[in-house]
Amino acid sequence: MNIYEYQRLVGKIEDIPALKKEIITLYDTKSHHEMVQFCLAFGQHLIAKTGFEPCHEIRAAFEAMQRWLDGKTNYHEARNLSLQISRIAKLEKDPAKVKFLRTQAQIAASPHTKYHGLWATDFAVTMINKLFPGDLEEVRKEREAQIKLLKES
Repeated sequence: MNIYEYQRLVGKIEDIPALKKEIITLYDTKSHHEMVQFCLAFGQHLIAKTGFEPCHEIRAAFEAMQRWLDGKTNYHEARNLSLQISRIAKLEKDPAKVKFLRTQAQIAASPHTKYHGLWATDFAVTMINKLFPGDLEEVRKEREAQIKLLKES
């Protein structure tokens, strides 16, 4: 699978191609460790942006990700929580919250493989598409926030 073409699996994304390209370019310069650090910050950013209350599994995933960063556990703990978050998303009725949960699941899976962090950025744009239909300015703001967080990691 070409990780840069994951969008087909996510579905249609109303995006800003130049900013997505910038995310990919930055992603290519980051280590796995740096991507997990980005994902922790990114997950908190999305909670603040949406106002969605994180479930127990999301909070536990952030803790597991930090333990992975600290070298205290392997990736399995966070990945298993990612799968639990995905199961919760299947039960959710609100389309924006489904995208939020799917994004958080990708974030939680980042200790498993680095590219989950990249995929999470696309999932987040699909969430923005649901929260603000047709609003490319909101997409621009989200992509710019992602770029800023990725540069800081």
